[in-house]
Amino acid sequence: MRILIVDDENTKVVEICGVLRDAQITEESITVATTAASALKELKESYFDLLIIDMYLPNRIGEAPSLSGGVDLLKRINRGNDVQLPEHILGLTSNLEALAASEEDFSARSWFVEEVGPSKTTWKLRLMEKLQYLKAREEYQGNQSKSEIISTRPECEVLFVCALLDPELTALHAVSGCDWEVVTFPGDPGIYWSASLKFGANTVSAICVCLPQMGLVAAGVTAAKAITLFKPKLVVMTGICAGRKGDCDLGDIIGANLTWDYGSGKFTEVAGAVVFEPAPFQAAATARVGGVLAELSNDNELLQKLYKESPGYRPAKVPKFHVAPLASGAAVQNHKEFFSGVVTQQRKMLGVDMEAFAIAWACHEALEPQPSWLVIKSVVDFADGTKDSQIQSFGSYISASLAIYAVDRLINR
Repeated sequence: MRILIVDDENTKVVEICGVLRDAQITEESITVATTAASALKELKESYFDLLIIDMYLPNRIGEAPSLSGGVDLLKRINRGNDVQLPEHILGLTSNLEALAASEEDFSARSWFVEEVGPSKTTWKLRLMEKLQYLKAREEYQGNQSKSEIISTRPECEVLFVCALLDPELTALHAVSGCDWEVVTFPGDPGIYWSASLKFGANTVSAICVCLPQMGLVAAGVTAAKAITLFKPKLVVMTGICAGRKGDCDLGDIIGANLTWDYGSGKFTEVAGAVVFEPAPFQAAATARVGGVLAELSNDNELLQKLYKESPGYRPAKVPKFHVAPLASGAAVQNHKEFFSGVVTQQRKMLGVDMEAFAIAWACHEALEPQPSWLVIKSVVDFADGTKDSQIQSFGSYISASLAIYAVDRLINR
């Protein structure tokens, strides 16, 4: 594996190399360029598996860094046929202006750009994901057979699935009180985390995974693969969702007792107008999961405790825990008429997300014995065009915390 770091800040290069060392990448595999011009020279002469670009970058030696330096290099790489294109590209910067100026161009090409700073950890996790993918590919190409790959995987009692690395997965790791170890397997591009959850005298084996992207397809494929390989008894999804305004408040928690794909159905023409006729299959949580959700919804003392212990921002009042239907769809909803249309499918529906039904369906269709599923999410907007980014961290924290309590009651009773 060969990696090219393009950065003129030595401090940041040292940090990046620290992550590479943690992933057992040798020093001989790393090349550093300090300008866009020197990076292009390297790319013309050699192939690199991973390119790490600083966004605030000078074009040539002696020139001042430019806010568009990293983006200009990215465009030049994609435009020219005289360079060897790397398999993966990751943008990093500690300059917020450069970050804002580059996000659109990177996302348009399906690459990530992350902020680097003393309190920022997402970039390290993102970089580790890239490295583990490349290592897994190399090992697979080293003639590992499928049977050898599967036999190396541990089974677990609980599988956690999060849609977002930050704040959802980071919140889960924080509230669990465990040391999560990164684990990878030959031939598998996925990155997993393994830990032992301690509940008094009992220990529960757990593995967690973060989706490569949001949405029903990514959630279903990721969950189905992990269920087949790790054989969990329980699959848990935590995180954030949209809620039905007037029936819940920001920060409230929804424990899903029912979920479905609200986009399942057909479009037909009626009197010259296009009409959507829904035909969803609804997946219900098991009676045991429903019972634990009902317990948590009535545990006001626990809700107050978690509210008071919340780090950082919190809503003005203690949130409520609702046990209610949660619908899923493939697209982000951001207009005020949305709920009025979807609620006709289930009048008690309280929230929507992009993954819950896929998790439930993966469990429903799993090889025997099928695991139970548990989805607990916190309301951070009302799918009406208004957003409050502050509430997302709280929502990730409170949903993960309640899920840990639910796991204890479901596994250890």
